[in-house]
Amino acid sequence: MLHPPRASVRPGASLAAVLAAAFITTAAAPPAQARGAGRRAAKAKSTHAAKKAAPRSRTVTNLEGKVAVFPVRYDDDNSFSAQIARILRAKGLEVSTDTRRVDTAEQFRELSTALGFAAYVDGEFTEGEKKSKVTIQVRNGYTGRKVAVTTFRETNIHLRSEVEDKLWTKVGPAIARACADADKPRKKDRAPMVIEAGTPLDSPAPRKRPAASAPGADPWSTNP
Repeated sequence: MLHPPRASVRPGASLAAVLAAAFITTAAAPPAQARGAGRRAAKAKSTHAAKKAAPRSRTVTNLEGKVAVFPVRYDDDNSFSAQIARILRAKGLEVSTDTRRVDTAEQFRELSTALGFAAYVDGEFTEGEKKSKVTIQVRNGYTGRKVAVTTFRETNIHLRSEVEDKLWTKVGPAIARACADADKPRKKDRAPMVIEAGTPLDSPAPRKRPAASAPGADPWSTNP
């Protein structure tokens, strides 16, 4: 503990002067406890301000958009597809489960333009003796490209619980971006095919009119 410096007093000074000097010295040097408390208060205040200014991570909960969920490959009872569709519907999405897969990014874009899909969710199931896995991917309907892929590996008993608890955390942000992209204007990938009207290519050649017979000639004659 620090002690305040003693005030120097000239010999013969009055008692009042001595007390006044001691009071001024004590007031100029606050106790160590008071200084420590001040530092702690300032630190707590700055920490609170930093926490208040720090951005909080938000989990997307409710969306508006149309999503196609394809049957998960090699899932015999189709339970994973039904589970995925239920989770997405709980987030406010419109889910279609009867859409057929296409192959290329261009075809996915055309399908989105025609049917209004914001995203596509597909998956593949691999069964093991002790542990199985399911891989789920998300494709953006605006670009036609894959934007998220996640794999769950767990025991056969707990795999569906793992998907239930963590699916939206893994793919939710990608689906949210796809729903936002769905409102962008779309460009046509290719110009529509136009066929000009004209003579059909497979039409027979026009017949020539026979020459007029000379007057008095026998129409049944074989002679020229």
